[in-house]
Amino acid sequence: MSEDGQFKVRDVDTAQGTAVIELDGDLDYSIYTSFKKAIADLVNHGVSHITYDLSRLTYIQSLGLGIIMWSYVELESRGGKITIAGANDKIKHVFMAAQLDTLVKIQ
Repeated sequence: MSEDGQFKVRDVDTAQGTAVIELDGDLDYSIYTSFKKAIADLVNHGVSHITYDLSRLTYIQSLGLGIIMWSYVELESRGGKITIAGANDKIKHVFMAAQLDTLVKIQ
């Protein structure tokens, strides 16, 4: 559906309301606008469960956490959810340090 070098939206199933966003490299300010727009487009097309595949993510900035949490709020307000998959220990630690692991499922 959408691709921006650092992220790719894949496995979109509007009938099931699911999508996967695969992140590659760094989640920082450089992709903020296109990433937020991709999430908004998914939500507007009926996606209520986004899985973030972080298996290729090497760095996440606080703004990146903010975008993910913005999507959490958007989806939760519509009865949806997000899941974090494939995060390495360093990325998981960032989520836990921010206590976001209490809000989102981390696989």
